[in-house]
Amino acid sequence: MSENIFKYAIFLTTWGWAGFAADQKGLRIFILPEERKEDVLFEIREELKCNNLFEDNRGWENLIQKVKEYYAGKKVDFTDYQLNLDNYANFKKEILQTVKKIPYGEIRSYKEVAEAAGYPRAYRAVGSTMRNNPLPLVVPCHRVIKSDGSIGGFSGQKDNPLKKKMIDLESEGK
Repeated sequence: MSENIFKYAIFLTTWGWAGFAADQKGLRIFILPEERKEDVLFEIREELKCNNLFEDNRGWENLIQKVKEYYAGKKVDFTDYQLNLDNYANFKKEILQTVKKIPYGEIRSYKEVAEAAGYPRAYRAVGSTMRNNPLPLVVPCHRVIKSDGSIGGFSGQKDNPLKKKMIDLESEGK
């Protein structure tokens, strides 16, 4: 069986270096802004754990532009991008697809996401799925908060200030 070939792009935004990797089926991972370009490449390699990785942004220029616009404070929509979620169980796919539809500037609770996806009692599992979201921003897990209004964790970290900064950015750009 042949190994997937991934294309990746790393680019500078107003918040730092961001990047993503995709294969022929769609986006596989997205890396939120980091201080150093090398850190983004390291995270891409760590996440994919493959050797067939090539820098090539052809066909993804529009996504790069939208990400740059987002971090510059413009209202953008990422719902039209194809995702490759083949490595995930149906539950996780459904949760990620549900969160992908949350509009810019709006928030939902973990419980509301669970209910919208058809799993009304699985709000803790929604939190776990958000914590391990492979495509933050494109699947806007920063828009999912606790029912009590506190922001909760983000990108595997508890009370990550980046989550609040992204929520604040969107509330200003509505």
